[in-house]
Amino acid sequence: MQEIKISNGYIQLWASYLRSRQIDPLHADFLKDFKEQLQGLIDQPFDIQVPLQLLNNVLLSTRQHLDCPQLIFEIVQEIRPEHFGVLGYMASKSSSISEIIGYIIRFQRLVVDGSDLIPFQLRQHEQSVELYWAFLEERYNVLNELTIAAMVQLGRFILQEQPLLLRSIHFAHRPEIAVIHFQKFYATELKFSQPHYALELDVQGLNLKSDQADPMLLQLLIRQAEGEIAARPQLESTLQHAQRLIADHLRMHQQALKIEQLAEHLLLSIRTLQRKLAEQGTSFKKLLEQERVKRCDLLLQQEISLSEIAEQLDYSDQSALARAYKAATGRTLLQHRKQPKQDQR
Repeated sequence: MQEIKISNGYIQLWASYLRSRQIDPLHADFLKDFKEQLQGLIDQPFDIQVPLQLLNNVLLSTRQHLDCPQLIFEIVQEIRPEHFGVLGYMASKSSSISEIIGYIIRFQRLVVDGSDLIPFQLRQHEQSVELYWAFLEERYNVLNELTIAAMVQLGRFILQEQPLLLRSIHFAHRPEIAVIHFQKFYATELKFSQPHYALELDVQGLNLKSDQADPMLLQLLIRQAEGEIAARPQLESTLQHAQRLIADHLRMHQQALKIEQLAEHLLLSIRTLQRKLAEQGTSFKKLLEQERVKRCDLLLQQEISLSEIAEQLDYSDQSALARAYKAATGRTLLQHRKQPKQDQR
């Protein structure tokens, strides 16, 4: 499993903020524990990959030293396209917000990368669109907060005098600082402890134009971005990605993922998804049952009734769970539940 890596642009953005306050990130006493790591990154290219933990550490130390709970919102005031590297320049040279969103979805690996990466998805509503992605772990909370704030501020920078037309911002975790700081920065509806992170934009805002649009330069940047993505190692096969998404959905939502939802998450048509799984000798139905059985094995070790397990695995009732489990493993649920007790004697 490849840990999440982030673009050096995040470190550069943080360093720009410190310098705006006449603080040298390489000589500040409160950052001395990170000096060796920072020396190899400060003033280096934005596309260098940085461990996420370093960003978490320096932001925490800075927030504590400056006694600044709203640090993230102050940092992003320094945002410029170059902090997102090639993707940032592409955004600044795009012709509309709609085009920018398309490039963010397509090239997000240039900014945040790793096998834990959850791809951005787009959901259409009647009067708005939602750019959303799933919650992973608490250690990614700061990265998600900084990324959302940076995207919003960069959008404002690109549009200049035009409003971004935000409808709402969704956070999968609870706020760790006073909500008033979020309200002051976003000036829109905020929702916390949601199933996913999301930026919701009014459909009227999708066609907002940038005065900096440059179609010819944009084509060159797209080719550069495609080359950088192609040079990176493949993260997960379609099969591995599908298995993880199905398992995560069972764990987080206690519902079986539908094939339409899986195809949408993978940015594939249903037919293409079926073909790719068939090439690997499996199918969506087989994958779903395999992940249900794995989850069932874990739940059987806990003090949970069989009817509760059936509900958590999205079976109609306990009998349906029992039949599916016997068909998949050749054992009954009671035989498996007794097994750990026999092993402990």
